[in-house]
Amino acid sequence: MRVSILGAGPAGSTAAYYLAKNGIEVELIDRVEFPREKPCAGGLFNPLLYYDEFPHVKEAEGVYIYKVRFYCGKYEAEHQSEKPLLKMVLRRDFDYYLLKLATESGAKFHINKVPEGSVVIDATGVKTPSHYNRAGICMVYDFPVDSDINTVHIHYGWEGITGYAWLYPKKGFANIGIGAYLPCRNIKKYYTSYVKFLTSRGIVNIKHIKYRAKLIPFSPAKIIYDNKLVKIGDAAGFVNSSTGEGIYFAMLSGKICAEAIIKNRGFDWYLKRCREQFGEYLKRIRFGRAPALLNRVLEKAVKIASRDTEFCKTLADNFFRLDNRPVTIQFLKNLWR
Repeated sequence: MRVSILGAGPAGSTAAYYLAKNGIEVELIDRVEFPREKPCAGGLFNPLLYYDEFPHVKEAEGVYIYKVRFYCGKYEAEHQSEKPLLKMVLRRDFDYYLLKLATESGAKFHINKVPEGSVVIDATGVKTPSHYNRAGICMVYDFPVDSDINTVHIHYGWEGITGYAWLYPKKGFANIGIGAYLPCRNIKKYYTSYVKFLTSRGIVNIKHIKYRAKLIPFSPAKIIYDNKLVKIGDAAGFVNSSTGEGIYFAMLSGKICAEAIIKNRGFDWYLKRCREQFGEYLKRIRFGRAPALLNRVLEKAVKIASRDTEFCKTLADNFFRLDNRPVTIQFLKNLWR
């Protein structure tokens, strides 16, 4: 059997790694040479969980972050975790690291080659919004900084958007971004104002504002597989609907897809297994048709967290998946009471 994988990001390279290690002939195909840049926050949420599932990721270069500061409206809350909340990586380096692991295990890497495999895996990333029932957009950039920053900044509902703005620290960089559900007008304006806000607080000193934009799927793709190919990662819409996190679910779907092929279990089993493993994280947080109400609930959450250290820990553990529990509508409704 030969498997062709289109896309050498975390999903594709992970699938290639496990397939090749199990003796499957794999060709990994991408449009560009690696290393390459990728617009992404680059956060590995709950890195200790990553290492349980993907031990090889422990050797990837990155910075551990233990502190987070939440904002919403006029309220702020800060939490210092005993365990790492996340490991921040540069996607250029991290993706290249995963690709090298795949090729060292026996996968063949090609640029723009026509797939010839009997099985074709689509790991080419997010499609157009029409492929998903719900999608979003983000603007993000890694800004070089002179001094290291050790705190994540999460600003819910920045200027009323249905989403959040962030600063994720990296070694020598500050990853600043904003993500929101579509439709979202003037996101560039909101992004610019957030960078200026961080500068005004003395958190960063950004003089020239830059960004890269990308779509984010906030629901699984309408078609995950057919008789021609199977989708994994962003192509399948496997992104956390409450945070926009996608790397973990991309890698896990790649691993599960590889297992389905190795054990000849079929793609019905692959999809069922993905739903069992992380389906709860993909469900959209529904709060009626009033995004402003959702932001008011989140403001209440940050208000409680600002004076209750245990609740702030719960908020942080939930956001970064340290408690293995997705944000649920019931959690938010309980806050509203």
